[in-house]
Amino acid sequence: MQLFEKIFQRNDSFFLLIYYLFLSACIYFSSATAYFIRNNTWDLPELYFEGTLLILLIFLALAIFKSNENRFIKGIAQWFRVEFVLLIQAFVISVLLTVILKVTDNYSRVWFFTTFISSVMIHLTAKVLFDFIYAGLVKSNAIQRNILVVGDSEGCQNIIKKFPRRVSNSVIKCLIVIDQEGNKDLNFYGVPSFSLKDDYNYIFNHHAIGQIWIISSTKTQSYIESLIDKFLNFSIDCRLILPESKFKFIEGLDSEAGFDFYNISFSPFHGTSFLIKNILDKILALLFLLISLPIIIIASIFIIIEDGFPVIFTQKRTGWDGRSFNIYKLRSLFKSSPAKFKQVTARDNRILTIGKIIRRLSIDELPQFFNVLKGDMSIVGPRPHPEDLTKYSTDEIRNFMQRHKCLPGITGWAQVNGFRGATGVSAGEGLMNKRYQHDLYYIKNWNLMLDIYILIKTIFVVLFQKTE
Repeated sequence: MQLFEKIFQRNDSFFLLIYYLFLSACIYFSSATAYFIRNNTWDLPELYFEGTLLILLIFLALAIFKSNENRFIKGIAQWFRVEFVLLIQAFVISVLLTVILKVTDNYSRVWFFTTFISSVMIHLTAKVLFDFIYAGLVKSNAIQRNILVVGDSEGCQNIIKKFPRRVSNSVIKCLIVIDQEGNKDLNFYGVPSFSLKDDYNYIFNHHAIGQIWIISSTKTQSYIESLIDKFLNFSIDCRLILPESKFKFIEGLDSEAGFDFYNISFSPFHGTSFLIKNILDKILALLFLLISLPIIIIASIFIIIEDGFPVIFTQKRTGWDGRSFNIYKLRSLFKSSPAKFKQVTARDNRILTIGKIIRRLSIDELPQFFNVLKGDMSIVGPRPHPEDLTKYSTDEIRNFMQRHKCLPGITGWAQVNGFRGATGVSAGEGLMNKRYQHDLYYIKNWNLMLDIYILIKTIFVVLFQKTE
């Protein structure tokens, strides 16, 4: 479910992509059906194939141009307003092009009009099908964004009342009302409300909050700066809604359901790009596991010879949105090592002899490809820290939880820039802060090419750079 949640985190671009690709397939099927009706064969000749391809390209170009809001809207009325108009435009432009190119006599009019009529019927059926699928995904919480709205009572009521659920999969789950003390007559339409004094951790966890919306109004102006500072201590995405004209935002402004938003802190890991990253992660993780399996087996044998079982070491680490998960590593420390958390440093007497080798070559990290297959981690991303280290760093470094706005990785931007190994309590705040800054850089500038660059550079770092 987390994968769906993150793919649809900001908009419905991925769902729209699948939708329009399916509609394009429907046009081709309509063309083949029309040709079968006219000629009693499904084998489209080259000329008709080129004509169908022309219609498809025009339709997709118009769809991409029209769907700039990146939002899937349910309803047959919406179909007549968008898709039906797109179909008419695509076929009309195709006719005009054939007239301009003087090739109208090469195509059967029966084929053309049959293709158009069958496309309309099949597209209408597809719209009903995708509406049903979309509604099911929202109902199952797979793509539903749970929202915490923070603002004055009037602003909160206005958002709840006017925010149209039919055009958004964002659902307002709860409120923090800054002026509700002493007001017994507030009506929040069944949405639970809290005050600034309540426990944020409880609110976020109990209501599975995915985003925070802070309402900008005359009553909240004096609170906004302190609210932003508070919420940046959590990894949840934060947005400012209905900004006043005094704010001169240059970037980060978008809209949803008629409301303007400024994205104060927003993860770029969503939509089609994140899905591609996730698919590549799974493929590469499986490939690397198969390649490295002999190395894992040999290392495991040496671990057993030196210190017995277990071979695999598990530990609670902090993942995306601050959620914990069990990380897998080849054990590199003696079993008699203290259970209390203490970061491993160079020349640590707790390290096995084989442990020094597997840590130097990062062989101990290879089982983490299982974490990638499970969806707990990515191949590239900020390194996941033990929960104790996360808690310590959160107290020491301002807004430290912002580094948890994506899946943690086996390797990352900080690691290929020299910040491997211990950078926490034992190494001092300065090194941890530098790792944190590198992690933030990765999150803010992430793209697939950056991941590829980090993967290539990791090979050289592992082979030629010494760990501190």
